Amino acid sequence: MTDKTTILDCYTDEPAGLGVPPFVGVWPRYVAGLHERQPMYLAIDDLRWLRYRECVPQAVIDPPVGRTHIEAMNHTRSPDEIRRVLQEADPLVVIAGVQTPGKYLSARPGTLREVNKLLASLSLRKVLTGPVLTGGTQVRGGLRPQLPQAGDYEELRPFVFDSYEQLQPHALRGAGLIAQMPNMANRIVEIETGRGCPREIGCSFCTEPLKHAVQWRNADHIVEEVRTLMGLGARAFRLGKQSCIYSYESGDPQKIETLLSRLAALKPAVLHLDNANPAMVDAHRTELFVKYLTPGSTAAMGVESFDPKVAGANNLNCTFEMAFEAIRTVNRIGGFRGENGCHALLPGVNILLGLAGETPDTLECNFAALKCLLDEGLLVRRINIRQVVPFPGTALYEQAGQKYLRMNRRHYPAWIERVRREIDMPMLERLFPVGTVLSDLCSEVHNGGTTFLRQIGSYPILVAVPERLALGERFDVRVTGVLPRSLTAERIR
Repeated sequence: MTDKTTILDCYTDEPAGLGVPPFVGVWPRYVAGLHERQPMYLAIDDLRWLRYRECVPQAVIDPPVGRTHIEAMNHTRSPDEIRRVLQEADPLVVIAGVQTPGKYLSARPGTLREVNKLLASLSLRKVLTGPVLTGGTQVRGGLRPQLPQAGDYEELRPFVFDSYEQLQPHALRGAGLIAQMPNMANRIVEIETGRGCPREIGCSFCTEPLKHAVQWRNADHIVEEVRTLMGLGARAFRLGKQSCIYSYESGDPQKIETLLSRLAALKPAVLHLDNANPAMVDAHRTELFVKYLTPGSTAAMGVESFDPKVAGANNLNCTFEMAFEAIRTVNRIGGFRGENGCHALLPGVNILLGLAGETPDTLECNFAALKCLLDEGLLVRRINIRQVVPFPGTALYEQAGQKYLRMNRRHYPAWIERVRREIDMPMLERLFPVGTVLSDLCSEVHNGGTTFLRQIGSYPILVAVPERLALGERFDVRVTGVLPRSLTAERIR
């Protein structure tokens, strides 16, 4: 039985935590868990699908030619059912907040402007929650954040809890919400292991220290939630929603192994991790992650800038030397190929443009460092380049705002193209040589006669196959070439 509360998931993407499909974020589940009876679930795709079908009654998500309409492909119900759920909603709880702007293959997060427009003609009580209440939201880097405006919502309701003991019953009760989510066989569930930033003073741009004091979630709670979700059909998980998984329980290797071994014993199809502070990466912890995780995982390292002046001005995680040593360590221990065709565990590098103190020389410094990685023969799964969004409340917002973005933005396109051409492509050729077989890829979207596929996991490589394959199914492929951030391949099964 459900109550009249309806959750509208506009998808979230935070420095710690991802909830954009194919990821299932924590926010909708936790909010659902606040209710004794299960709320109804809608995605932002449902509102778009409803409006789309009202305008074009014969519209389809995946037309026989052209592109898949990703903005509505994750809808949960028919237009008539969506309309009925909205009519009965009391209240409609809107969850929004992208604070790590990115590019997404098979979903598009909802912005405040969009959701307000879609809801304007509906007479219902609206409640807003999610990361949007801490600094705002912005799905594109380099722009000002969107902030909630007075009058758009009857209530702004922060979701807070004092301890993980307090959260646990909500997390377990809310797990049942995944039964209303589409395509769960091809989704990966984000699992919270901790919150807040363990550093005394965090990076200048980061919103995580604004939200919570540091807390770590004990292994019993994490394992209990994963077991519950597996009982509901979930099979893939990422240990996320923390600023650094290597810092779990203050970096205690024994506690890290206790958590990992118990999760691995549940035999999930995918068990991956996310963020790693390079300053915390060492051989012992890395060996534990490689031992218990499934192949293809990526330790996303927030280097942000290799320029020491920028690192100092923004209190970044690590020095140039720390970053290189962490990358070497993960390569040495996790750089072997697993049964799915991917390496066991590789580093990812995040570069952030527009930080305080940035100059054109910063771009050259960053390029030189990436070239050193390539020349040294190190493997990096992906180089993520973003323009910063200075969110209110952060040190960057107070000290510099968009000053350095405005000064240097004209240099970014040519520099990014150079990285993609001179670093990414040779790196991908090293990671995935022609002839490499990758298994169990999910077909996600079409573009003309091409199907784009990925494995289920943390930062999986995008693969283009020159066939129009059925979507939502699994295939094995053989690599035929590389593009700046993706592969071309032929289907073999």
